[in-house]
Amino acid sequence: MKLIDALVTTLRDWDLGYIFGVSGANIEHLHDAVHRLGDDKLEAVLTKSEVGAAFMADARARVHNTLGVCCSTSGGGMMNLAVGIAESYAESVPVLALIGQTATGFDGRGGFQDSSGLGRTVHATAMWRSMTKYTARVDDPSSFWTHLEKAVRASLSGRKGPSALLFPRDIYDLEVGPKPNSFPASIDELMAPEFTVAPSVLRQFLETIRNAKKPVMMIGTGVSRCRNPEQVVQFAIEAGIPVVTTMGNTGAFPHEHELFLGAVGVAGHPSAHHYLNEEADVLIAVGTGLNIMTRGPLEKCLNRSQVIAVNLDPFEIQGAVPGASVIQSDAGEVFRHLRNMFFQHTFYHGKPDDYLLKRFVPKIAETEDSNNIPAEALLQSQAISILQDYLPQNGHVFFDAGNCAATSMHHLKIPDNTTTTIALGMGGMGYAIAAACGAQLGQENTRSMVLCGDGAFLMLGFEIHTAVELNLPILFVVFNNQKHGMCVTRQEIFFEGRKTCTDYGQLDVESIARGLGPAQSLWTGKASTRDELNELLENYHEHFSNGPGVLELNLPYEEVPPFTPFLDKGAQTYVVPTPMRKNSKLTLEDAA
Repeated sequence: MKLIDALVTTLRDWDLGYIFGVSGANIEHLHDAVHRLGDDKLEAVLTKSEVGAAFMADARARVHNTLGVCCSTSGGGMMNLAVGIAESYAESVPVLALIGQTATGFDGRGGFQDSSGLGRTVHATAMWRSMTKYTARVDDPSSFWTHLEKAVRASLSGRKGPSALLFPRDIYDLEVGPKPNSFPASIDELMAPEFTVAPSVLRQFLETIRNAKKPVMMIGTGVSRCRNPEQVVQFAIEAGIPVVTTMGNTGAFPHEHELFLGAVGVAGHPSAHHYLNEEADVLIAVGTGLNIMTRGPLEKCLNRSQVIAVNLDPFEIQGAVPGASVIQSDAGEVFRHLRNMFFQHTFYHGKPDDYLLKRFVPKIAETEDSNNIPAEALLQSQAISILQDYLPQNGHVFFDAGNCAATSMHHLKIPDNTTTTIALGMGGMGYAIAAACGAQLGQENTRSMVLCGDGAFLMLGFEIHTAVELNLPILFVVFNNQKHGMCVTRQEIFFEGRKTCTDYGQLDVESIARGLGPAQSLWTGKASTRDELNELLENYHEHFSNGPGVLELNLPYEEVPPFTPFLDKGAQTYVVPTPMRKNSKLTLEDAA
């Protein structure tokens, strides 16, 4: 069997579904093989950039707990793909990158896009090794099966992450022999977790939780990528342990559940931060490395409370909280075993007495004259309050970088069984636009919503064209303030208001989007008032919710985002209304 046929039929039979990428001279064999051998089980998705391809593969892996696959040609295509793979590496997302290379005979001999590392050429293998768990250049066809299995096994085992295989153009048609008898028939065989935690350690862990007076469980992004994420959530519910989520996945625990205290981190909820800092005596950190975005507002808690972490990689946690105890294993397996023990020794802690979830009241930026803002003008917080009723049910919400993401994840109540995703590893703008396409593909009876800024739209907005071509039910909501809002806010606070390299000229998002597809294939709208926004949302969901849409929000007046480094200690808060608390005095709409 030829190498390229062996590669494609294996990925097809592993039921991975899609390969995201842009074709080119040194990767076109891959796309031809998918066309010949995909059998409607493996599809090549043409993205508009390799950055978008890597982001789509990343989100597909995150949201569906699988292996994402992307590809690129050599040269600039390879360099673009690296942007997204770096995000996957930082956030421990299993992605397989397939990268074409110049034919072997041209290495160091002036080959076009040569990246052999010979002479003044980029050393592709060294570059990819710096951002993957496994990288190999397949120069010998007899090594193909070994490299493929090692790459995928590395991506899916332990702390997950990306792998890269580089293929010189002249190797695709060489014979690799039949698939070895021992070769994994499914990716499930490659992702079975090793569980080596001693029963005595688990019993001590359970006793610590039982004896705690005010324990809190923090559920991080690693939980969604463990073997059995539901085991973590179910244990918290059965044992009555209050839960906080992190910015990386605010929807990891049902927001309507009485045990939900809110989200933590620099865009988290002040009531959750206060409870952890002042009340909690045991913090159970599951699937989170407690990076600075998470632990920033929680230094007091981390210094005064007992911290027990469940994580496949203790490195970050031990650096962030040197006194933490770490159970190094797959979180789902730990809590599956813990639940078996728990059923023999039940206990229940329950919701903290009189706990009220609070958020920050939206505040007009000091640079704006609040007395001269027209009453009909649409503010960011008002738009988010209106969007709340239109969030996908059992679908997906994607937050991009910047002020709009911080404000949205702070104020939105995520529906049950709806995933939430944001790229906080490298934090690149535009991730959410491409990511939604990768996650939504093949998902019947679900919808996605993207919440991004105009800067993100300028970065990767053309990936909306991919959603149009695939007729994906994604509503791209673009918060347009004609600037990089987070940077402007920092300049106002830390640089005495000197704004530079953050504002740009008039940008008409709807007009640009209108050129990405005919009216019957792409819905567009622009709102400058609350009435317009309500009307447009009704129109989209009534007439076009099964297809892609772009909704531009014209936001000329700035609000300070609920980002703790930007807020005074006495910043005003409001109580979040719940079905059990009908008479709450203040809602987001009131506060805005």
